Amino acid sequence: MEKWGYIRVSVDKVVQAAGWNDQIATLKGLGVTRFFYEEASTRGLRPEIERMLKEASNAANPENPICICAAKMDRAFRDLSAADAAITRPDNRNVIWLLPDLSKSPLDPSDPTQMLLVRMMGAVAQFERDRLAERRAYGIAKAKKDGKYKGRKPTARAKKPEVLKLVERGFKPDEIAKQLEIGRASVFRILKDHRERECGS
Repeated sequence: MEKWGYIRVSVDKVVQAAGWNDQIATLKGLGVTRFFYEEASTRGLRPEIERMLKEASNAANPENPICICAAKMDRAFRDLSAADAAITRPDNRNVIWLLPDLSKSPLDPSDPTQMLLVRMMGAVAQFERDRLAERRAYGIAKAKKDGKYKGRKPTARAKKPEVLKLVERGFKPDEIAKQLEIGRASVFRILKDHRERECGS
């Protein structure tokens, strides 16, 4: 059985080097032979996982099943419904999942105990995300009331490091705009500003 690994950090592998390296070590320990890397938030576009799943679906067969591995459930899935769909209703039944934070062996969609664990952990993770958003909203409301809220930094400007890293990896401006969910014009503005700073230094 082939084992493919998916590694994801929500900012970038430099800022989140510890998590990035820990995921790689975990997957190597599971015997993963092919890796797919993603530097993208849960909410943003994730072309690498889409490519991985498509290739696995096309390649897997009863004689050669493919096991997709992720170090933790939240590295692979956006939410509980995404996890449930990928594990229990894959496009190709010969593509299976191994999530070591849930089970040491590949998940069996027909095992009700394993699927209960998947859904319980997914529900807890979703609950934690929802509570975090709720606390953030309360904090913003209080800061506004106290006159201390300065608002968010401009989205595109805050994503300059991510834009530059994607350029280094060969992504085109249109692809960068889609992946980071910012305007195409913002991408060009960031690149222009970066070039001017480089020339001026």
